[in-house]
Amino acid sequence: METRLHQLPPCILEQFHFLNDLKYPVLIRQHLGNWIKDSLHNAPTYTNNMQSMYELDAAKFFTALVNEVDQVSANLPNKRKCLLCRSAIMLRDQNFQNLTQLYLSLLHQIQPNCEKGCKTEYTIAQTSSDGQQTDVLYGLQQLQVMERNNWKETHQLIQECEHLVQRQDHVQRLSNQRSHNKRIQWYSLRQSCLVDAFKKTIRKAEEVLNLVYNKYIFEWQKSQMFPEVRLTNAYSLDEIQTWYESLAAIMWNTKDQIHLTMKSQLREHVSQEINSDLWKVMKDVMNFIKLLLHKAFIVENQPPQVMKMNTRFCATVRLLIDNALIMKIGNPKVTVSIISESQAQQIQSTNAAADCSSGEIENNIANLQYQLSNKFLANFSNMRLKKINRGSRKINKRVVDEKFALLFQSSFTLEQEELAVTVWTLSLPAVVIVHVNQEQLAWATIIWDNLFAKADRKLFEVPNLIPWNRLVEAISRTFSARVGRSLTDENMQYMYRKAYRDKLSFSVSNDQMISFAQFCKNTTSECIYTFWEWVYAALKIIRDHLQILWVDNTIIGFIHKSTAEKYLAKCVPGTFLLRFTDSVLGGISIAWVHESNNGQKQILHIQPFTAKDLVVRPLANRICDLGELMYLYPNIPKQEAFGRYTTSVIQKPRSKHYIPAEMRTVLIFAPTGNQISSTSNAEQSPSASSYDTFSNEYVLTNLDEIYKFETENVDMFSVQNYWEQQ
Repeated sequence: METRLHQLPPCILEQFHFLNDLKYPVLIRQHLGNWIKDSLHNAPTYTNNMQSMYELDAAKFFTALVNEVDQVSANLPNKRKCLLCRSAIMLRDQNFQNLTQLYLSLLHQIQPNCEKGCKTEYTIAQTSSDGQQTDVLYGLQQLQVMERNNWKETHQLIQECEHLVQRQDHVQRLSNQRSHNKRIQWYSLRQSCLVDAFKKTIRKAEEVLNLVYNKYIFEWQKSQMFPEVRLTNAYSLDEIQTWYESLAAIMWNTKDQIHLTMKSQLREHVSQEINSDLWKVMKDVMNFIKLLLHKAFIVENQPPQVMKMNTRFCATVRLLIDNALIMKIGNPKVTVSIISESQAQQIQSTNAAADCSSGEIENNIANLQYQLSNKFLANFSNMRLKKINRGSRKINKRVVDEKFALLFQSSFTLEQEELAVTVWTLSLPAVVIVHVNQEQLAWATIIWDNLFAKADRKLFEVPNLIPWNRLVEAISRTFSARVGRSLTDENMQYMYRKAYRDKLSFSVSNDQMISFAQFCKNTTSECIYTFWEWVYAALKIIRDHLQILWVDNTIIGFIHKSTAEKYLAKCVPGTFLLRFTDSVLGGISIAWVHESNNGQKQILHIQPFTAKDLVVRPLANRICDLGELMYLYPNIPKQEAFGRYTTSVIQKPRSKHYIPAEMRTVLIFAPTGNQISSTSNAEQSPSASSYDTFSNEYVLTNLDEIYKFETENVDMFSVQNYWEQQ
């Protein structure tokens, strides 16, 4: 490090003379040298000569250097401490017009293999082809220019103040007095203009902060609701953190500028108005820093949105700040509580966290700690909801309609600034359940809420009607996230038919609305279950038993029975397809082209398989068992489509005296040959066979009996062959 620094031009090397000054302990000088090296070693570089971004980085670097010097010199004698701190401040302030060039000289000395403007590692500086994020970048560039001009004006005022103070004692003649008074008036006018410039800088910073928080943080949170969708405007938190860091550095420098301006006032000519304005803008800057810290406190890893009582879960919160502020904050404690919808609305209206709770959470305290990945995190890895206090039940409101949120909050003081800060943030809405049977209805509430989450909405209010197109797109995204493949247009058309009990013969307009009751509450005389119950049951059986087949597009799934028959009518005998039935929740049926003995073709439907059936024998095995099934629609050979997904399910005998058994799927036709009959063999003699039985799709499969008993003898092998193999 020292060798590389000594390779700098002498005019630049002189600026860092305090690193070689023997007045200061060698450990401090080595620490500062290593700090400069570490800070610049992985510093970003930009393409297209992004000078404005280098200016932002330079300002942040030298501000952080001043803070670091202040930290390491704490134990020095007062005189040496003041000298060292003054040297660092002078390095920054006297070179404020050339900070970028000084920074680049250091940067390319520490990164000798890096050529200016040829390396791309910092995606935040890239402006995408569609113009995204230029609004934030442009705002930061404007702020950087405003801050630089304020530094220039501040230093000129300080020099003018020193000149006026020195000249005050030498003013004798009236003409000189008049000239002196004019300069004082001019000085006061420039002070007033500088105060106005500070105000404009603060207002601009508030605009940029609101843009970052209300647009980009909110869009990032939307990506948490639908993680399978990569929103075009959803940037990573690492990128967004650089914006917060830039804002913090600019406003910290503005605070220093205001402080210097307050100290440089003429004692005999202090303007009470200007003095009052300076105190006000100083207060505004400190309030902005508090607001920035509050809006930089976010939930990085969300807790589950469907939360089961007495079940372990985790979450992570993050404070999007850099090392300079972390050193001032320390490792504050973060606490978590669960709050109701009304409590969340009260916190939102007052914009202040309160000591409120609607339950009891175990292991709800953690500390913010700095990670090597430049993250300031608090990890809650083992929380458990022990108790929940529900509000009074409203008419037509169910337990699964009630929403809660986790409230994360922390308080700390910025050292030396004596600035007390309280930060808080809320998780995404959550529904608390006590039994797994409530999960499907709870997810209906969550999906509906996520669809209408807006940055300016009243927590957690949602409309009663939403466009059908938005809902079905959300359902499709849910399928993509949970089971690996989204819905096809044909699937979504069939869902429309299920939701509205109406045949869809045209594309759905954007003003076609669906109510929450239609979505997950209403049933009809034709169906004893709701639309969402039917969709969720299909989603669950895919997730638990059919995911590989679903992802591989071997399951059409959501298609009407008549449509399936229309597709198969033109196919050769033995062609089949897989669809979810209307009559059995979570049931999947096989429709196939059957050719009778007299050569007549029929479209038959095998009784639906449910989760209990597929636990006994997987669907791929069942399809391969059935010789009547030969081609997956339209003409894919069965073995090609399903052969690689079959698994061996032969159970080893408990004793060598037993013969191993395997359950096979067969079709049993009624004597008429026109309708499939249902037979369940609960218990058979040792010489009998055990079969899965099937009927038409309107007869429920009941394999409870089969699943409970052990089939000991099936003539898969003859007895003689079996003992020969032993």
